[in-house]
Amino acid sequence: MSASFYGTLAAADAYFADRANAAWAAASDGDRLAALVRGSQAIDSLYEPRFSGRRTGGYEQVLSWPRREAATVSGEAITNDAMPVVVTYAAYEAAALELSEPGSLTPVIVAARTVKREKVGPLETEYAVAATSGEMIAAAKPVLTMLDGLLYPLLRPVLPGILVV
Repeated sequence: MSASFYGTLAAADAYFADRANAAWAAASDGDRLAALVRGSQAIDSLYEPRFSGRRTGGYEQVLSWPRREAATVSGEAITNDAMPVVVTYAAYEAAALELSEPGSLTPVIVAARTVKREKVGPLETEYAVAATSGEMIAAAKPVLTMLDGLLYPLLRPVLPGILVV
C-alpha cells in the first residue's frame, strides 16, 4: 500500500479489469495514480468523521486507516493493523469518479458566483438557491451510494437526537 493512497495501482487495475472499466485501463499510469490519491483523500475527508476508532499512527498518519479501537457497525472489533478491503475498494471507486471528472468529489463552492437565473437565447433556466451557506455546501456534496454501501459496515450508526425535558 502506498503512503498516499489505499491499495496499489496493480490491484486497482485488476479491480477495474474485473468490472470491464475500459476508461480506467485507457488512462495513463500518472493519471490513474493521481486519481487514486484524490479518491483516497475524498474517502478520508468525507467518511473519517463517521469511522469508529482513531488513526493507529496518530495525527501524523497520512491516511485514516489503519485505525485502533475500531469496530464494525455490528460491534465486531477490527484489529489495529487491519486494512479493511472495503476501504480500498471504496477508494478505487472514488478514484474512477475522479478520473472521469477531476475534483468532482471535492467541489469548491463560492456563494457569490452561484447563478440563480441564466438566459441563453430563448431558453431561460432558474436554479434553486440555498438559503444558507451550510445548505449550499450540503447541496453541492455528491451523493455517493456506491461508497456509502461499501463503507456502511465501518461507519458509526447515526442515532436520532433525544430531547429530555
